[in-house]
Amino acid sequence: MKKIILGKPAIVAQSTTEPVLFGGYQDPAIRRAQDGTLYVRFNARRDSWLTFGEEEKNPVYRSADGGESWSVVKNGQDEWMRAGTRLPNGDIFYFREHPVLRKETLPPLPPLPDNRKLRTAGMSVYTVDELKPVLGDRVAKEFKAYRIKAGSDEIIEETCPVIWDNMPAVLHHDGFLIRVFPHVSLSMKIDSEGTLWMPMDAPAIDGNGNLASLRRCTALLKSTDMGHTWEYVSHILYEEKFNPPTAIDVEGFMECSLEFVEDGSCVAFLRSGSLSPFVIGDDDHPAPIMMQTRSYDGCKTWETPKYFYDYGVLPVTRKLEDGTILLSSGRPGVYLRVSQDRLGKEWSDIVPVVDVPKEDTYAKYYEYSCCNTGLAVTGANTAVIAYSDFTLTAPDGKRAKSIMVRKITVTDIE
Repeated sequence: MKKIILGKPAIVAQSTTEPVLFGGYQDPAIRRAQDGTLYVRFNARRDSWLTFGEEEKNPVYRSADGGESWSVVKNGQDEWMRAGTRLPNGDIFYFREHPVLRKETLPPLPPLPDNRKLRTAGMSVYTVDELKPVLGDRVAKEFKAYRIKAGSDEIIEETCPVIWDNMPAVLHHDGFLIRVFPHVSLSMKIDSEGTLWMPMDAPAIDGNGNLASLRRCTALLKSTDMGHTWEYVSHILYEEKFNPPTAIDVEGFMECSLEFVEDGSCVAFLRSGSLSPFVIGDDDHPAPIMMQTRSYDGCKTWETPKYFYDYGVLPVTRKLEDGTILLSSGRPGVYLRVSQDRLGKEWSDIVPVVDVPKEDTYAKYYEYSCCNTGLAVTGANTAVIAYSDFTLTAPDGKRAKSIMVRKITVTDIE
C-alpha cells in the first residue's frame, strides 16, 4: 500500500491587491530543470478567453533549495521554457497559446449549419474548412510552439501543421472566435515508443457534419516526429448520462490528463465541469464529477467514462520513477491521490492540501483557492505540488492571495 506524506507549505509569492475572483496570483504551474532547480509560473492576468495569447506576461519564480525559498526571475520566460519537457531526441518543446480572433477584426462569417450549438456557455462550432474562405490562414490547421534543439540554448518559434479533417473552431456568444489549441496548463505525455500525445478541449464534429456531443469533449492528438507535426486520433465524447440532470455547470470534458501504464493501456482523467461562484449549488444540485476512462488500442477507442472523484478541476498526473501515478485536482479545495497498482485502477485515500468546510463548498469555495495545481517529480518517490491559498495573510496582516508549494513523499506501508 502507498501513503502520501505532505511536507510543510512554503510561500512562493503573495499579493494583497489582487481580487480573489478572476484575478492574478492563481493557476500555478511548476517545472524542474535538469540541474534540480524548481520554477513556478502563475497567472497574472484576468481569467478570460480574451487574454489568450498573453502568457508571456506571467511571472516566474525560481528555487534552488528544493522549494524552501523563492525569488522572482527577471524576464523569466526563457528560463521557464528551458525547464520544459525534454523529448526523447533531447529537444525541449512547449506549446504556445493562440490569441483569440476578436470580433472587431472578423468579417461576416458564413451561416452556421444546423446542430452546431453547444449547451455550454452559448458557444457555436464551425469547422476550420468552413471558415477558410473568409479567414484564410487566420484559422490555419496548425499549432504554435517553442523549441530548443538538443545541444542548443536558442529558443525557436515553430509552427506545427495539424492533420485533422473536422478541426473545430468555436464562436463565443460575445462574437469572438477561439481556434482550438493545446491547453498550456496540461502536460503532453510520451509513450514507450516515443510518440508524443496531447489531450485538448475541442468539440467533436462527426463525418456527417453534426456535433457528436452537445457539450465539450476531449480530443487526442499525437506526433511521431517529436512535435513538428500533429495528427488527430480520437475524441473522448461527453454523454448527458455521465452527470445527474440536476448537476450545475456541466461543461462536458474540458481538461484531461493522460498516463501510459505498464499493461500497454492509456488512462485518462477528465474534468466534466466546475463549480461556479455565479451558480450556487447545494447537495441536491451537485457539481459535475471527475471521470476516468481507458484505451487499449493506442487511444483510437475508449471505454465508457466512469466516476472517479467528486471534484476534478484541472486533473494533473505525474508518474514517479517506479510507475506510481500521483494525481492532484480540486474545486472546492485541493486534493491528492496516489495509485496503488501502477495501472491507475486502485487508489489511496484522498489527502487534502487545501480543505474547504462543507458549509462553504458552494457558497464560498473560491475564497480558499483557485483550485488549479501543478506537479513536478523531484525524486524516486518525491514530488512538489504548486497551488494557491487565499486564506493566508501577508506580513502586514492583510489577507493575501498566495502561491504555495509543498513537498510530497510517497511511502510504502504495511
